[in-house]
Amino acid sequence: MIAVVLFLNVLCPEVRRSAFRRSVAEVRTNGDISRRVARGEIMMHRVKTGPKWWGQEVYHGILLTLEMLRQPGFLILALYSAWIYAQVVLTIVLLGSLTSKFYKLRSPNVGLLVGSVALGAILAIPFQKASFFSRSRQAQLNTNKATMDKKVAWSSHLVRRTIFTILLPLAGVCYAAVSSGPPMHVGVPTVFAFCIGLLSCLAIAECNGLVMECFDTSDLSPGMTGRQRSKSGKSEKRTNFSSFPRVTAGFAAIHTLAFIFAAGATALGGLVTRTLGQQVATGVVAGILFILTIMLLLILARFTEVLIVPSSKMEEMDRLIEARRRSTIRRASMPNDQKAAVEEEKAWRPAMLGNPIGKKRRVNVFELGSKSRWQEIRKKNKLVDENAHLNQAAWNQGLEALDDKLSDIQSDVEDFFGLGSVKKRGSRRLRRSDETSESAQDIEMVNMGNQASGSRPSLKRFVERECVMSQTVAEETEGQDDHRRSR
Repeated sequence: MIAVVLFLNVLCPEVRRSAFRRSVAEVRTNGDISRRVARGEIMMHRVKTGPKWWGQEVYHGILLTLEMLRQPGFLILALYSAWIYAQVVLTIVLLGSLTSKFYKLRSPNVGLLVGSVALGAILAIPFQKASFFSRSRQAQLNTNKATMDKKVAWSSHLVRRTIFTILLPLAGVCYAAVSSGPPMHVGVPTVFAFCIGLLSCLAIAECNGLVMECFDTSDLSPGMTGRQRSKSGKSEKRTNFSSFPRVTAGFAAIHTLAFIFAAGATALGGLVTRTLGQQVATGVVAGILFILTIMLLLILARFTEVLIVPSSKMEEMDRLIEARRRSTIRRASMPNDQKAAVEEEKAWRPAMLGNPIGKKRRVNVFELGSKSRWQEIRKKNKLVDENAHLNQAAWNQGLEALDDKLSDIQSDVEDFFGLGSVKKRGSRRLRRSDETSESAQDIEMVNMGNQASGSRPSLKRFVERECVMSQTVAEETEGQDDHRRSR
C-alpha cells in the first residue's frame, strides 16, 4: 500500500491544472523590465521568483521547513505530535510483547489485542470533525454572533484540546501501571491501549488543525489563491491557487520527527524493556509526553495583545465592527428575514487584509512565530520590521509572561497562608530604616550648611574629619619602623 501511494505521489505530484501551475514574473535588468512564465511555488513564496530547474524548488522547500522549525511554538508542537507517534509505536510493540511473553497467547490472539489501538483510532474519526461536540446539534447557531460575543463554551476548541492533551499522558501512565502481567487480566492493558489509540488520533488531529489555522497565508499574497477584487471592487481577478507551502512544510517537519522517534522506539523498545522493564519504559515515555503536554498548553495560552490594523485604517475598522454588530443583532432578532440575512452577508465580507474582526488580537507564543498568519498580516500592514528577530522576541515575551504569572501565583499563595503579613512587616522595617537614613542625611546636610555659614566648632570638627578620612599618608621606610619599635 505504501509503495502504491509513493508511486502515485511521484507520478502525479501536482493536482492543479496547467493554467493554475504557472505565474508571470517580472525580471528587471539594468532598467529593462521583461516578463517570463514562472512555475513552481515554494521558491516564489520565499523569494518572489520562480525556479529555473527543479533543484531550486527542493532547496527552498528544505529552507522553508527549517524556518518553520526555528519558531519556538511550532517546534514544541512538532515535538509533541512526533512523540505521540513514538508512544503509539512503543505501545504496539510492548503490548505484543506483554501478551505473548507473559500471557502465553498465540499470534492471532496477540494481533487481535494489539488491534485495539487501531480500533481506538478508527473511533476517533467522527470526533475529529467535532460533529458530536458541535453546539449546532442542539440549537441553530449564528456563528457571526458567536464570533462577536467571544465566549468560551464546553464545546470550544480550547476546552477540547485541553481535555485530549491531558488525558493522553494519563492513559499512558495507567497503561504502564497495569502492564505488569498475570494475575492482572489481559483485558485491562488492552483497554488502556485502546484509549491511547483514541486520544492519540484526537490530539494529532487538533495539532494538524492548529497548523492549518495558524500558517495558512494563501489569501494574503496576491497571485496565490482566493477571488481577489480589482481596485474598483466590482470585477474579480483570476488568481492561481496555492498548495499552502508553509502548512505542507510544517507537516513535513512533523512527519520527519515522527518517523525518527518511531524508528527509535522500534529499535530501542526491546533494549529498554530488557534493561528497565516494560512498566518503567512505558512510564518514562508517558512522563516525557506529560512534560511536552504542559509545554504545549503554555505556548497555546494567549497572554498579550498585538495590533493588526494600521492607524490609517482605524476609523474604517470601527465602522466595520459597528456595521457587523448591528447586522448580527438584527439577524438574531429576525431570523426569517431575507433582507437581514443579505445585510449580514454584506457586512461580513472581507474588507481588509486577513479579514480581521478587531483592531487587536490576543495571541500566544505559537501565533507569534515569524511564519504565522498574524505576523504576516502585521508585516504587510507595516506594523513589524521585516528584519526583526520575531522568534527570539516571541520566546522572550513568553518567558516574561510565565515569570509574571508565577510571581502572581506565589504572592497569592503567600497571602493565603499568612506569609504576606510577614513580608509587609519586613517592608515596613525597610521603609523605617530608609526614613532613618534620610533623616541622618538631612542632619549631615544641615551641618554642612552650618559649615558654610562660618561656625568655628563645626568648621574644626569637619576639618579634622576631612584630614583623617581623606589625607594621604606617606609610606615609611623600614628603618623608621624599627626605630619606633625600639622606642
